[in-house]
Amino acid sequence: MRWVLALIVLLGSVWAVPSPKSHEGFFDPSILQIEEEKYLGNRVADVEFVDERGNTHRLLNYIKGHPTALILGYYTCDSACPLIIKNAIEASKGVGKDFKGVVLSFDKEDTLRDLQEFKRKLGISSDRWTFGIMKEEDIKKLSESVGYRFFYSRQDRVFVHPNVVMFLDPEGKVSRYLYGISPREIDFRIALAEAETFRITKNTIVDVAFMVCYKYDPNTGKYGLNPIVLFAIAGLSLGGFTLAYAFIKRTKEVQP
Repeated sequence: MRWVLALIVLLGSVWAVPSPKSHEGFFDPSILQIEEEKYLGNRVADVEFVDERGNTHRLLNYIKGHPTALILGYYTCDSACPLIIKNAIEASKGVGKDFKGVVLSFDKEDTLRDLQEFKRKLGISSDRWTFGIMKEEDIKKLSESVGYRFFYSRQDRVFVHPNVVMFLDPEGKVSRYLYGISPREIDFRIALAEAETFRITKNTIVDVAFMVCYKYDPNTGKYGLNPIVLFAIAGLSLGGFTLAYAFIKRTKEVQP
C-alpha cells in the first residue's frame, strides 16, 4: 500500500512542477538589430502601396526629390506602433524642410479600414504623412531591402519588431536609422538634413531595449510589454487625463 501512495505522490509532483523551458525557446532581441553597414546607402525596393484613399503608388516615384522619413508598423498594434508614429509626427511638425513622411504596414492582413481606424484613434490629420498598406510580396521586398526583420508570436498574438524611423535621401537611398519610440524634433532635423545632403553616418551604439516593443520573459515563456513602452503609454494616458480634467474644470468656471 505504501508503495502505491509513494507512486501517486511521485506522479503528482511530476505533473505539478512545470518542466524547465527549453533553451531554444529563449528569444534574443538582438536578432532584430539592423545591420546598418549592409543597408546604409542602398536604395529601397520600389514597391507598390495603396494609400487610405485607395490610390496606388510606386514608393520611389512617390518620394522622388524629397528627403523621406519611413516607418514600418502595423495598424492593429496597441503598444509601440501608435507611440512611435504619433511621436514622429509631433517631432516633424516644426521641421520646415520639404520632406515626406510615409507609414507602411508590414502586416499582410491589414486593410484600408484598419488604416483609417488607426488614424482616427490617434487623431492624425497631418498632410505631410502618408499611410498605406502593401501586398505580401511587396512587404517582403521592402523589409529585406532595409534590413527590417519582424515575426509574429502566435502565443501572444503580437508582432515583435524594431522601433525605428528610417530616413531616405531624395533618390530613395537609406541614410539614417533613428531608433526608439520617442524621436525628438532635433533628431528629425538632423536626420532629414543628412538625408537631403546624402550624408551617411552609422549609429555607433544601439540600445536594443528601445528596438523591441515586446520582450521575452524566460521565466514565464511569454512576451511582455517592454517597460520603456509601458512607461510611455502611462505618460500619454496621464497627459490626456490632465488635459481632460483641466478642460472640464475650465468649462465649469466659465459657466454662469
